[in-house]
Amino acid sequence: VRHGASKTMTTKADCAQKIAAYLADQITHNELVQWAEAALVEEDFPDVEGAVLLRVLSDLSASRTASFLSRVEDYQSLLRELGFRLEPRVVAQPLAHG
Repeated sequence: VRHGASKTMTTKADCAQKIAAYLADQITHNELVQWAEAALVEEDFPDVEGAVLLRVLSDLSASRTASFLSRVEDYQSLLRELGFRLEPRVVAQPLAHG
């Protein structure tokens, strides 16, 4: 599905990476929603991925509040739909001295 004038398509891998970035606190919930909305406006997806991406991006863009998709299981489900899985990893964070 190629509607937008962008130079790069949004793929399932792009979507999975954004979800992972959100879950890892690398981007905010608002940034995730804004990215999903922009991707939906572009509607520039590989033909074989279009239907899945439309569903997942619609769910993400509809989550205006973080409570809409509030559980890790919600994101795991979206990732499975995209053909990915979440592998949790715990990393020690240095204590802030203050």
